[in-house]
Amino acid sequence: MKLFLGILRWVVLSIISILIIGFLYLYFIYFARPDAIAKVDEVHDMGWHTIPFKGNTLCSDGSEFAIFVRKGTSKNLVIYFSGGGACWDDTTCGEPISLMSAFDSDSKDLKSFYLPSLLRFFPKAVGGIGDTDNPANAFRDWNFVFIPYCTADLHIGNITNTYTFDGKKFEIHHNGRNNSLSALDWVFANFKEPDKVMVAGESAGAYGSAFWTPFVADHYSGKKIYQLSDGALLTSNRWKEILDRVWQSESTHFLGFQIGKDIFEDALMDRTDSTKRQIKYLHSNTLYDEVLPRFSASLNHTPTQSNHFIDEWSINTRASMNRLHQSGINYNYFITDWGYDSLRHATQHTITTNEFYYSTKADGISYAEWLKKNVIDDKDLSLGKKLLGK
Repeated sequence: MKLFLGILRWVVLSIISILIIGFLYLYFIYFARPDAIAKVDEVHDMGWHTIPFKGNTLCSDGSEFAIFVRKGTSKNLVIYFSGGGACWDDTTCGEPISLMSAFDSDSKDLKSFYLPSLLRFFPKAVGGIGDTDNPANAFRDWNFVFIPYCTADLHIGNITNTYTFDGKKFEIHHNGRNNSLSALDWVFANFKEPDKVMVAGESAGAYGSAFWTPFVADHYSGKKIYQLSDGALLTSNRWKEILDRVWQSESTHFLGFQIGKDIFEDALMDRTDSTKRQIKYLHSNTLYDEVLPRFSASLNHTPTQSNHFIDEWSINTRASMNRLHQSGINYNYFITDWGYDSLRHATQHTITTNEFYYSTKADGISYAEWLKKNVIDDKDLSLGKKLLGK
């Protein structure tokens, strides 16, 4: 018995040691921040590199902001806005996303709302459209600028607010505007004459992509710009208050659109500035997104005891995509119920930078192929029409 217990103890300690060593390797080596550079001309490989920023850039918790670049072999360019939630009041800003909050991911009520600082595993964990090894990714040879997100304001805030949670006051730097402008200034200085340009984003970055594409189109004037939003649809009567009072985004005078109930749709259709830009809009959603209905419920104080709030979000999403498709703008969509989980009444949140990029299908065509047809081949293709009428 003593021999058995001794062996068991040795085995347990060995497993714990291996796990600790593995964690330390991942954290300090595999996910280590890429080497810093100042200009893209310094890059002579196809690996990721860090562009650190100072000055008026920072994350919501006051930590440093940076972007990441990977040089391609073509003259084409992806500008990618990352996701990571949002907050707008004492409660939502008092509950940042943390490692422990991942254990609440199956709760119908959202328990954490935003990333307060840069994630360590970016950009190493960027797959899908950022994958350089898979020949099924038609964008593997493109230059790629990854703009992370840590300001809880859909990349457009312009204010530092004081909130109170659990009796404690704290500041949140809604600094998305300064971060995005600094990132785009760097892009414009380092990629002066790209061939094709796609401004893309997922979740909160899907909004950032839609909001900042006109600025990119104005800089690369005369060039057709491709805009991709993956996982974007939240309707609410509160958007005017949140964007213009809480985040000070100046929607009309700075962003150039009128706010209604659907700020994604508004940013594309209700412009107060030029509508003559050459922008091809691409929009993807899954039918019962596992994240956005919960954000919608928190935003609109909707009960979550039943699945009605998920169905309501789905109805609003399909109605918005229908309106955009019929609006006359250059808009193509991808909507799917692929991978539907009947127990959770849920589908995948985003597709673009993960393994679902290759496997998710609508009308028998993969997401990767849909994106290739619309951008590389420049053919108009929308998928999931039957679901829009469901």
